[in-house]
Amino acid sequence: MGTSSMYGTHTFDAELDCPWMSVDVYITFEGHSNPWLTELMSVIVIQTKEDITHLVNHDYISDLIYDFVSNADYHESDHGD
Repeated sequence: MGTSSMYGTHTFDAELDCPWMSVDVYITFEGHSNPWLTELMSVIVIQTKEDITHLVNHDYISDLIYDFVSNADYHESDHGD
């Protein structure tokens, strides 16, 4: 489950695949107080720095963000310590 450390803007890398190519990208999103509410900010091709946000399937990218948030490390501050 996501943690309070996921608030704010975050970027992670991912590989997007389709039948005719693979591309490495940086996915940037903004996390909100509800860990399942995120806003996609950009999907940038690592090699060319091209913004392909308007070309990607946003449901698929949302699933990648969900996985990233779900696998976030917990910090002491997440538990009120």
